[in-house]
Amino acid sequence: MKKSLFFVLAVLITTAAFAQSRVTGKVTSSEDGSPLPFVTILIQGERGLGANSDIDGNFVIERCPSDAILVLSYVGFTTIQVPVEGRSVLNITMSPDALALEEVMVVAYGTARKGTYTGAASVVKSDAIKDVSTLSFENALSGKVAGMQISTNSGQAGAVSSIRVRGIGSMNASNEPLYVIDGVPVTSGNTGQMSGYIYSTNNVMSTLNPQDIESITVLKDAAASALYGSRAANGVILVTTKTGRLGRPVASPEQQVELYYENFWNAGKYDGKTDQASSASALSQLNKRFNKHGYYFTADDHTVNSLKILGMTDGQENREGKYYNWDDVLFRTAIYQTYDLSVSGASDRTSYYSSLSYTKEQGRSTVNDFSRIAGRVNVNQKVGKLIEFNTNVNIARNVQHGFNDTRSTGSNYFMQSRNLLWPLYWPTDYKTGAPWTNGKTNPMCCVYQPMKH
Repeated sequence: MKKSLFFVLAVLITTAAFAQSRVTGKVTSSEDGSPLPFVTILIQGERGLGANSDIDGNFVIERCPSDAILVLSYVGFTTIQVPVEGRSVLNITMSPDALALEEVMVVAYGTARKGTYTGAASVVKSDAIKDVSTLSFENALSGKVAGMQISTNSGQAGAVSSIRVRGIGSMNASNEPLYVIDGVPVTSGNTGQMSGYIYSTNNVMSTLNPQDIESITVLKDAAASALYGSRAANGVILVTTKTGRLGRPVASPEQQVELYYENFWNAGKYDGKTDQASSASALSQLNKRFNKHGYYFTADDHTVNSLKILGMTDGQENREGKYYNWDDVLFRTAIYQTYDLSVSGASDRTSYYSSLSYTKEQGRSTVNDFSRIAGRVNVNQKVGKLIEFNTNVNIARNVQHGFNDTRSTGSNYFMQSRNLLWPLYWPTDYKTGAPWTNGKTNPMCCVYQPMKH
């Protein structure tokens, strides 16, 4: 019995010895193969267990589980996870975090890459504050910048918060940071803290709409003084507002479909439905409207993030990824042209003028145009000293095609085409390729038919 117990203990000790072993290795950069010193190497799930690489990038971890996962992190490099898988030697390569190093931040009267700026600065993008319901952007910064103290001084509606970037440095002077909006320094609040400044409930920063902000950079150390002098003693908050971006000023058909989906999804959530039920209801609304035009919609995770616009496969044409360009069909580059010919002359007793002209004007819409051909003859003839004959003849023919767009605006398909969802409506059936005529021969009705199906 004692021998059996000794054998079991020996097996357990041997198993434990194999379960944990000594792991060594080296950490290098993927750019040039240089060693990375002082990399933090932790064992996932084992709090406080791990090591740091030395000046040459070498590291040693004692008693490392054979199935452990090592988490390596280093400033300016992407954090990675490396499974040990029973190995005793690990040579690991880390890649620079290009996004973090190349991030452009606004600094004083220009910009700098985050990787090259040597001062203490924090950048807050518009995405971090866009969903925060607050009157002033100062309140939206709470918890976004390390070391920044934000406190509310008043319960008055519309009151702004007090911000301390570098603490309280003076009893008499202001401790507010310098605010710079698009490169222009602005004065915010009172200048003295002992003269009612603490109870100030309004300042110029409350006039700035948080939704107009593109990014906020907070300069916290002495490097800010080199940029703005003594005014930067309490720190600097640089606000950059939004500017125009390349692209269309309106939503695309895909974005409009997403808004359509979200509208029905929110309606379902308002009625107490689950995410899955709300998504099913929203997809049903979309499919009911657009299945007949060759599209169907799915959302795998029941949110707008996975919404897909797919093409029906039971017809002659698969419209997935394609939309009908109504602008090319309904509108054109209008051309105006006119031609004139005139002949005139006179003598002591006779004068004449004759002309012939042709004018054609195209409207912006393809069905609107106007043409005119006109001729004129003016003759003046004197007969003796007392009689004079005058003849004025004008002949013209006007031809006008199109419609009066000041009437029946609700059924005006040129106006309807401004609808962002209109590209999903096609003038032809995706199953047969035939026009939507419903037996009507009027081409205007044919164009408008998809909206009525």
